[in-house]
Amino acid sequence: MASQVAQSNSDDDIALLLANIASEQCRKSYDLLFRQVAPRLLNLARKQFVDESLALEMVQETMLKLWLKAGLYDSSKGNAMTWIFSVSRNVKFDLMRKGKHQQSWIQGDDLWPILSEEEDADKVSTEDQELVSNELKHLIAKLPEEQADIVRRVYLHGESQQQVSEILNLPLGTVKSRLRLALKKMKEVLDD
Repeated sequence: MASQVAQSNSDDDIALLLANIASEQCRKSYDLLFRQVAPRLLNLARKQFVDESLALEMVQETMLKLWLKAGLYDSSKGNAMTWIFSVSRNVKFDLMRKGKHQQSWIQGDDLWPILSEEEDADKVSTEDQELVSNELKHLIAKLPEEQADIVRRVYLHGESQQQVSEILNLPLGTVKSRLRLALKKMKEVLDD
């Protein structure tokens, strides 16, 4: 049944995939749905968010909700893609609300001094650099290991969140959440 769906991209096929996911938690149907829907969602998200990572997060969260809530789709109320775009729109609003509440959220650049710029490097002594580096290492050591590992990889080794996600075989959203929690804990310690 799923192989028939792979040939076409019609709304009926997408509705059938959603039904298979809802009734049987069919991973093959989800894979086909992901291949057909995720690129369309990503194109939409890129138009709505300037930040590529937010666009990717919107797609990831939408696809997760489709897996979890496929049973809520009712074909009598509209076509499948309209429902999927509604789910996506709600995810977008959730991300935007979350972003508004995190205006005061600390960024990694607030914790890590920019020492590589030539003019700043001349002003900062080696002793100060060592002091800051030791303090950061001390703060990172207080974190749970799974959060500390991500902070080290992103801020000390310069890996992107996407690279960390691939290396640790974790969803990108998990990496972002752990990083966000770690930075919040580090900020609280610094505030104290």
